Amino acid sequence: MSNNNKDYIEKENSSEKEAYLYKRKPMHLNIESADDKFDVIVPKKRRIILFIIFAILFSIQFFYFTGFYMLAFYPEYYDLETYPIFPYYFVPLVFLVITIVPILAWGQIGSRIASNSIVKYLRKTVEKKRPKFTEIFLGYPMRTKDIYYLEAYPVDLDLGSDFVHLKIFIKRVMEVLFISIGMSVIIAQITAPFLWSAIYDPYITKYEWYWNIEELMIDITIYMGPFTLLILTFIMPVLWIAEDTQAYRVNENQDSVRLGYYLRTGPISKILGFFGIVLVFNLAQELATALLTGGEQMSYSKLMSRPELAIQLYTTTLLWFVLIIGMCAAAPFLVTLVYLSYYHERWVNNVRIRASEFMQLGTLEIRKPKTINLKYMNRPEMIDETGGFFQTKKGKIILFLLIMVAAFICLYFAYVLGFEEALFA
Repeated sequence: MSNNNKDYIEKENSSEKEAYLYKRKPMHLNIESADDKFDVIVPKKRRIILFIIFAILFSIQFFYFTGFYMLAFYPEYYDLETYPIFPYYFVPLVFLVITIVPILAWGQIGSRIASNSIVKYLRKTVEKKRPKFTEIFLGYPMRTKDIYYLEAYPVDLDLGSDFVHLKIFIKRVMEVLFISIGMSVIIAQITAPFLWSAIYDPYITKYEWYWNIEELMIDITIYMGPFTLLILTFIMPVLWIAEDTQAYRVNENQDSVRLGYYLRTGPISKILGFFGIVLVFNLAQELATALLTGGEQMSYSKLMSRPELAIQLYTTTLLWFVLIIGMCAAAPFLVTLVYLSYYHERWVNNVRIRASEFMQLGTLEIRKPKTINLKYMNRPEMIDETGGFFQTKKGKIILFLLIMVAAFICLYFAYVLGFEEALFA
């Protein structure tokens, strides 16, 4: 490079720094420096961490199906001489093999359906056509009259170069886990009563299968995990490909928002993800109640009336809540890792190439405004220091007292009002 060209580029870059706070890519792009391809980065140094996480999740599942959790948590209920090992120790290994099927389904079927769906919607944003109800329910924006553009220089998906990027991957695993486990719990709660009525015998005091229906629901929830991953073939690739395609909508607030953000916060993702957490917690609480009350020996109201048992109830609930999530997490973790590593990049780039044929391309630039045109920014004399009476010393004291009185009234109503005679007799 000649000195003249070098001086010219440095001059241009210095003026660029003065004019822009941030630009997605350098202003002087050429064939060598331009990067309009989306990449999925799986650092070799971090693969061992991902493997260790999966091994831990697999061990939790194995810990449950071998029955060792009974020895650890409830040795008084477990007869080691009669049941030396739980007979379903092979289930995690079967799940490990079955997981290959949803991986192939996501990569070969779900991604193709997702790419066609996304391209079809993006074409509607150019033609300004109203989306279908199914597209709106999935989370696509209803307004197609806004400005839509395709990011020319996409941000790559890094699965673990550092802790921040590893969190992105874990977040996607949690999305799959919570949505799939929500579906599994719903199926378990609907079907378990029918199976329980067939295997339950009130005259048997020691059951060969389950002590209560809640334990049966937990097993069905875990067994249905790979099945719900098959259902998610038609959901998760759409959410992730839409996000990483990096098609943006300039909304009514003039904010640039990724199309994938709308899908990930759409009705399906919100409903199933939210109910997944709630239903698992409720199931864990029901099992903890059954274990502590011994079925008919003590009602839930009596259990909660004793502080020491109430604390034990929520401790057991938390333990089982974490255990259920841990037992269901191995398959979603593996499916997410393999799909993102081997399939995702190709399908995202396919969508971007197809969409670039009819969409306008753009890139993010944050330009510094000219302060001479601003009336409030960088004007310390415009700061409002008044604030009224409650900014004075006396006003702050009065406001603090009002806060204390309001808090006392709330606590009085909750714990004293109506109980005076019992408390102070």
